[in-house]
Amino acid sequence: MNPASLRLPVQALGSADRWRRGHLGSVAGVTRRIVGSAAGNASRALEEIAGAIDDRRHLLPAPELAQQGDLVVLSPEECMKLLMTRSTGRLAYIARAGVPDIVPVNYLVHQREILIRSGPGPKLQAAQRRDMVAFEVDDIDEVSHNGWSVVVIGRAAQLVPQRAALMELPESWASGPRWHTLSISPTRIAGRRLL
Repeated sequence: MNPASLRLPVQALGSADRWRRGHLGSVAGVTRRIVGSAAGNASRALEEIAGAIDDRRHLLPAPELAQQGDLVVLSPEECMKLLMTRSTGRLAYIARAGVPDIVPVNYLVHQREILIRSGPGPKLQAAQRRDMVAFEVDDIDEVSHNGWSVVVIGRAAQLVPQRAALMELPESWASGPRWHTLSISPTRIAGRRLL
């Protein structure tokens, strides 16, 4: 092999090596700045989360430490008991794309399911789509400034008539055809009591 033909690749390798060292140094610097910036952002985010958690503790004290004017978290069992003491609540659902709606409804609790009677319309369509919905019941005393609120989040569904026929169903206060039964299977139940 001719030594002159080897010189070009060796020179090219030397240039490539110098280029790599020069640019890797700047890449390392940029990487350090990015990592430092990300670490700083993460640190600030953790501080904000810790502050929010601390604020939340003060907003929702332990039940045994609660005083008048405090909000107390209710257990899912307490929430379910409170749901069974009422027959009217509010159903929040998506009526059509991007348009939420909240309507008062009559309901009944059957084995942890919320049952609602409905006629044709957007509530029924939300159940037929098996949308996630919210259901809220409360008891508020505006004079004494206390009360409670329970929110159920779950998937809505339309019960088949054969299954609905075997159940006790809620009685609708509104007149008109309410032939369909909607159910909400809770995925989350949360409640608060204001002392």
